[in-house]
Amino acid sequence: MKFHYLLVDDLLPKGEFERRVEKKVAESGDLLDERTAAMVVVKDLGRAHIRIRDLAAAPSLACFFAKVLSIEEPREFERPDGTTGIVASVMVGDETGRARLTLWDEKAGGVREIDVGDVLEVLGRPKGRGKTPDVTAVAVQEAACEITCPEETGVSALPESGRDLDVRLIAVESPRAFTRRDGSAGEMVEAVIGNEDGVFRLVAWAPAVLLGVETGRNVVIRGATARESDQGIEYSLGEAASVTPSDREITLPFKTVADVEEGESYSLAGTVASVQPPHSFTTRSGRQSSVRNLVAADGTGEIAVVIWGEKAEEHLVPGDRIEIYNATARRGRYGDLELHLSWGSALVVLAEEEKEVEVVGTIIATGQGVCIDTGDSCYILAEPLPIGYEVRARGTVHRGVIALHHIEAALPDTQDLERRLDRFSGKP
Repeated sequence: MKFHYLLVDDLLPKGEFERRVEKKVAESGDLLDERTAAMVVVKDLGRAHIRIRDLAAAPSLACFFAKVLSIEEPREFERPDGTTGIVASVMVGDETGRARLTLWDEKAGGVREIDVGDVLEVLGRPKGRGKTPDVTAVAVQEAACEITCPEETGVSALPESGRDLDVRLIAVESPRAFTRRDGSAGEMVEAVIGNEDGVFRLVAWAPAVLLGVETGRNVVIRGATARESDQGIEYSLGEAASVTPSDREITLPFKTVADVEEGESYSLAGTVASVQPPHSFTTRSGRQSSVRNLVAADGTGEIAVVIWGEKAEEHLVPGDRIEIYNATARRGRYGDLELHLSWGSALVVLAEEEKEVEVVGTIIATGQGVCIDTGDSCYILAEPLPIGYEVRARGTVHRGVIALHHIEAALPDTQDLERRLDRFSGKP
């Protein structure tokens, strides 16, 4: 009964749901068992089970029956924060299509209790709008019904290998060295791409494939190979792949802060309300990494953002306009929702025009670096200067950083000093 109540917990209290289920059982003359009666109550409340083909248009929580087609063994992985997680993947299907069911942590261990051919009743959160929906499992239980899953449903478990992708190249990270199985050295580049179907991780095993391609451009990628990972579908490129410009219009799937729910992945646009300096730490595997916290805001609210790895070193200042891609929503230490950027995520800082300024202020040290503090604003110096000096400076400001063209010592304003002393001493 708890399983089905999750579908309607926003509509009525649990006690009322249980009362209605008991009433259905009694009205049937005990012909309905508790599970069937619960399904009838859910249907009466307008939350009926759906078919797999309807998952793309489903609300944030959906319930459906499906047959188990294949099972991946649970495996451990290291999260960017150094903790260990467990994930398992189950491909399921019905008469209308197939879906990839992802089970995390304690739910992942439960796949050892199911077999190919079993029929499940799944309560999950659909994400992505591709032909094969990805569903994060909230609850799963065996079902006593028959499902015919044709060999050919018109939907494949994965996008075809070698297919052409019309996408936007959202972000590209720095090349990273790796060692091949034969012991030889190689380089790879990770990127993030997106289109109307979602945002995906891309790995180029031949970095030259992405050379000269500007981020933010719409491109056609030929020769991409798709595979399933714990983060969903990702693509890889070999030496035979190619990336060329595209004129096709692409609309990326943005949400708002108000849309964010635990356990889902989101892309949204906003501004940096506040930001903390990055911190280095050592993962359990002994690898050095970084983490950074900021608060992002849009017209619907604010949300904490946690940035892991190389992305944490990005220069950021309050007021920056940013776009966040493929960030996972989790509960933080104090129960608040946070967006976490790690593998397959991207943080894009939108361009801002440079401006010429002339300022008078004091050179001070801050967590962001050495700055000129004018009393009203604080400009980070592109090149640090000795701390404590009062200066008059001209320069170009871009995203809170000032590149100086001219600097000279500033004589104290005696009247201003007197006003400050009066404020400190409490004089009217």
